[in-house]
Amino acid sequence: MPKPNHRETLLKAAIAAFHHNGYHATGVQEIVTSAGIPKGSFYAHFESKDALGLAALARYSADRAAVRALLRDPSLPGLARLDRYFAAVGYCEDGCLVGNFTAELAQSDAFREDLASLWRGWTDALAECLADGQRDGSIRADVPVTELARTVLALWEGAVLSAKLERGPQPLKIARRTLQRLLAP
Repeated sequence: MPKPNHRETLLKAAIAAFHHNGYHATGVQEIVTSAGIPKGSFYAHFESKDALGLAALARYSADRAAVRALLRDPSLPGLARLDRYFAAVGYCEDGCLVGNFTAELAQSDAFREDLASLWRGWTDALAECLADGQRDGSIRADVPVTELARTVLALWEGAVLSAKLERGPQPLKIARRTLQRLLAP
């Protein structure tokens, strides 16, 4: 009889635990206990906690692809698309796993390149939306889109951290209103 594949169960448990507790505060034992899987099965799917962390980060990002697709919706002006995207991202009391991992693991050789790649992809998606907005006149054109995208992302992730600290969505609401004012021509 073939061994059961617990990879998906482990990934879901890891994402939840890493998101809620942080990477360093979460142990493999906690993840396998939460997943209801024997610890030995963990190593059949992941060679290390870092390997699981990288897979969890990739899955978390992939699971948000549909929301990121809102940035490419040609039926709306760029500024409206951006606001709709951030509305869809919404509030999560545990913050953003990419942002959390970046704060905790940016100096880690195991994570740095994957995190940098995720940030570049996110910045590129925002820049495409902002460029469309500059072309359609809904977004100011006096600042290069790459600079705008990096600023938008920094403002948003700062608001996510504030919302996590304040345990409520108010900083995200303020960030959305502020982005509207800062980006409008």
